[in-house]
Amino acid sequence: MKLDALFTPFVLRGLTLSNRIVMAPMTRSFSPAGVPGANVAAYYRRRAEGGVGLIVTEGTYIPHHAAGFDPKVPHMYGEDALAGWRRVVADVHAAGGKIFSQLWHVGTQGDHAGAVGASASVAEIAAIVQAFGAAARNAQDCGFDGVEIHGAHGYLVDQFFWDR
Repeated sequence: MKLDALFTPFVLRGLTLSNRIVMAPMTRSFSPAGVPGANVAAYYRRRAEGGVGLIVTEGTYIPHHAAGFDPKVPHMYGEDALAGWRRVVADVHAAGGKIFSQLWHVGTQGDHAGAVGASASVAEIAAIVQAFGAAARNAQDCGFDGVEIHGAHGYLVDQFFWDR
């Protein structure tokens, strides 16, 4: 197996990555009240300094009342949270890295009063689609290089693909 390819640049829709090493998203719950602080910026910056070509952030809640219920998961909405993400992005870019935000709605996996799943009303689903769009705009305004929509592990997007 030729491993050299991992360390060669890669162009993804006009975005040039320094290599093909991608850091997968990992929910960490280190953002009290949904606000990523200096510790979060340092965490992602260290990965960029270490040579990761593309970082995908932990899941970030979209601006919807039932997106998620962990008070320490970061938000992709609200001025304090967005200011924190701007710092994260600036630090990653200063270290030569690229970064995508993972947008997340837990759906009924939240197992919480007020959780919303794939069987919600058409109006509720339309509001969630709008919230994903607003979060993507916020990520773009913060300077992220792209977004990923979390569509696995039984969370909301994935719930549309299940019979139950």
